[in-house]
Amino acid sequence: MTIREAAEHWEDSRRSLLQTWADSFGVRLNELHIGHVRTYKEERGQHVPGAQIDAEVDALFALLQEIGLGSEVRPFYQSFAQAEELTPAELNALSDPVRRHIARLKREISQLHAEGENMKIRVRKATWGRDR
Repeated sequence: MTIREAAEHWEDSRRSLLQTWADSFGVRLNELHIGHVRTYKEERGQHVPGAQIDAEVDALFALLQEIGLGSEVRPFYQSFAQAEELTPAELNALSDPVRRHIARLKREISQLHAEGENMKIRVRKATWGRDR
């Protein structure tokens, strides 16, 4: 059974949230894996806010849970709310100065991570062979 077929028979108010899923994937529900969910999240994020995607993914997981599937996929999904990230659609809606500021902050965070890793390597080298 595909998402479209299951949604037609699902008696839940979130049923309408599965329409884009049904249009995007014709895969059988028992063959659905985390790659499908990540692809959906990435492609859908070009057009709608993260909250909308989270609601659509939650609806799919609710449907899967109701029919006894999806338990192997759910643990690997991180919602936009959990990740505290913006979709490309949300970023594009921001002003240029705000987007530049976000890009600068991301670069700074990346540099700090790299510096932290370099520090760990230096400490390991400095303490290598010493009794602990």
